[in-house]
Amino acid sequence: MTTSADPTAAQHAVLLARLDNLKPGRPHRRLMVMGGLGYTFDSFDGQLMGYALSALIVIWAIPSSISGWLLSSIFFGYLVGAVVAGVLADRFGRRRLMMTSLLVFCACSLLMGTAHSVPELFVWRALAGLGIGAETALITPYISEFLPARVRGRFVARTVGFLAFGYVLAGVLAPVIISPNPEVGWRIAAVVTALPVVLLLWWRRSLPESPRYLLSRGRYEEALTVVEDFERRSGVESAARSPREEIQAAPAPVGGAALAAEPQPARRGALAPLAALWKGRLARTTLVIWLLWFILTGVNYGFASWLPALLVTAKGFTLTGSFLFALVTALAQIPGYYLASVLIERMERKWLIAIYATAGTVSAVIVALAQTNGVLLLGCALLAAFTNGVAAVYYAYTSELYPTSVRATGMGAASAIGRVGAIAAPVAIGYLYAVIGFTNVFLVLVGALALAVVVVVVFGERTSGRSLNEDVPAEDEAARA
Repeated sequence: MTTSADPTAAQHAVLLARLDNLKPGRPHRRLMVMGGLGYTFDSFDGQLMGYALSALIVIWAIPSSISGWLLSSIFFGYLVGAVVAGVLADRFGRRRLMMTSLLVFCACSLLMGTAHSVPELFVWRALAGLGIGAETALITPYISEFLPARVRGRFVARTVGFLAFGYVLAGVLAPVIISPNPEVGWRIAAVVTALPVVLLLWWRRSLPESPRYLLSRGRYEEALTVVEDFERRSGVESAARSPREEIQAAPAPVGGAALAAEPQPARRGALAPLAALWKGRLARTTLVIWLLWFILTGVNYGFASWLPALLVTAKGFTLTGSFLFALVTALAQIPGYYLASVLIERMERKWLIAIYATAGTVSAVIVALAQTNGVLLLGCALLAAFTNGVAAVYYAYTSELYPTSVRATGMGAASAIGRVGAIAAPVAIGYLYAVIGFTNVFLVLVGALALAVVVVVVFGERTSGRSLNEDVPAEDEAARA
């Protein structure tokens, strides 16, 4: 380990080494569950209200071109929330922004239940998206900053995998809440999506701030307290040492490279973190990540948002039948996420993303060419498994590619670009379906997923096993591709 002449920088490196070498235990699992529940309530809200709005599309006979905008309304809020939260979290802290964003979501979801027109629905849905988009963009970078490199991918993948439980829960409740009386059921759904988040807010009141963020802001003592608490709750005794003793006794970091101390913050403008994403080697990283998020998130949400309505209008399903069909596809996501969590520490992230996107491409072909309900169900289940399961990989992948000083900004910006795809896909599907029909809509998804495969294989970087604070020399840049 490099020992700087600056004792503060050396102490920072030592503290990060202790964090990176800590054996994962109860405090890490607690963070995983807390973060995972955030993803669960995100997907639960998105899917249940997607069912509710799909029902309104049929009942109110809303044209497909307008329906696409309504289904995309939450993603307008997601977009703004993700960008703003990322920048603010890198400036003011992860924890504060995560709690505030949940409060915004709860209030706007309850107000959405009072809407009496499509424009009102759009506004409140977009504002609810502002809160949930901000919160979900911060979960992965937040928990990543506590996790040792050797297990970070697996823990993040399992955390993101909690998304599947929200989809399943929505699939179970939609026939009970919405189907019997859709005119009232969608309002009940709006309330139901907000209430569990209140419980999550109460549970998260004791969340610690990220020690990596605290060090990046020069708050060493606070970071030390967090790390010592993690060590204590993991069964490791933290001996009191002088700064020099700490430096000499520090274990070698896991990951094969020395940990670099976090730089002390300089005064920066509000948009400086966003500008930093396009400087030096981060410019290529940002371009690749944005393309991946745009395509993979767009395909996923476009498919999920339109599936119930397309089954009714194009395949002749009843509303309840479409909900049950969608429930089966939601259940298929669980093995998709689980397989990703198993493979993510056994192979390079970029190749796992490519494999999942390729499998999603094949699944979309099956859906497009299906002639029977059985084959259609198989194709939809596989498409849901792979287009959702891949999120467990690219969420972890993105958080590993940016330094702590702009990690939340990088994740938030990528999430926002993903929401642009989530906005564009349902709108585009609405227009395309009216012109080219069910089969060709899914062939368009095939082309998009194939492009994602090419992008990650040719331009994606390697991240497996790297410490979050590794400083990769410029001459090694080509070797990581």
